[in-house]
Amino acid sequence: MEEKQAIYTYGNNIINATELISLLQPYHINCVVDCRPLSNTPIATNTPLDELKKTLQQHHIVYIPFFKHFGLFPNSVRNKQGDIVFKKVILTENFLQGVERINIGIQKGYNICVIDNQIETYKSKRFTLIGEYLKDTYNILHLYPCGYCYTQELVKQKIDEFRLHRKQKINDAQNLGQTGEELAALYLTQNGYQILDHNWNLHRGCELDIVARKDNKLHFIEVKTRTSDKYGEPQTAINYKKIRNIAKAIRQYCYQRRFFNIESQIDSIAIIYRADNDYDLKHLLGIRTDGNACDACNTYYKRP
Repeated sequence: MEEKQAIYTYGNNIINATELISLLQPYHINCVVDCRPLSNTPIATNTPLDELKKTLQQHHIVYIPFFKHFGLFPNSVRNKQGDIVFKKVILTENFLQGVERINIGIQKGYNICVIDNQIETYKSKRFTLIGEYLKDTYNILHLYPCGYCYTQELVKQKIDEFRLHRKQKINDAQNLGQTGEELAALYLTQNGYQILDHNWNLHRGCELDIVARKDNKLHFIEVKTRTSDKYGEPQTAINYKKIRNIAKAIRQYCYQRRFFNIESQIDSIAIIYRADNDYDLKHLLGIRTDGNACDACNTYYKRP
């Protein structure tokens, strides 16, 4: 089976001509296709365009500006969030003209490197758009400043692994948070509190973990759970912004539940969780509005 012709890519918002040359030469690249905006645009590089062209020419590397083809994407090919839509871009005349110019350049014997201003490969158009469109025809190879060269497939594999790892971390955090709230509810009921609500949500960021009542006083309890205190005790995550959101949720909660003229306070239950039968629980009563916890009354509890 005939080996596919390689197309290289590189991304950096600050292009140093000398470093670029040293990166390209080991791969015998003799043509740079530049998808970045020209240097007189708001997104400029530290190397003037004329200097970059001159340096490349001295090393027998052709420079071709390609922003029109692979860098300029109108609103018609973007979604409501402003992100480009692959299926729309690959149908545009400018993009298809750019692909045709790449094909012609390869046929003429050019060894091409596509450069843009996005350092992170997985976020770049050279990966998400150009690489994906051309991967069946060419061997797409992504260059890195350290000198490494990764294939399109390997970058995709690393992205998938990263996303899987991130998803697992999110799931672990959610499970840890749920476990912490269950332990907090157990502690509260064993200490004479009546649980009124769990995870009462006003809107994103304004949530009440546990609402409890004891001695005709409402306790709005923020539960924080960590596996260790390596990065500080759990309650240190309750900052001023969090307290402000909790206070906003409390006002709406009391209005909806018709809790008027009843004393209330914000508490925190901080848990260091190691296992179901091995954890430390700290109940802090009366969180101040600056986000700090009041240690006047501390209760420690371990599951038997």
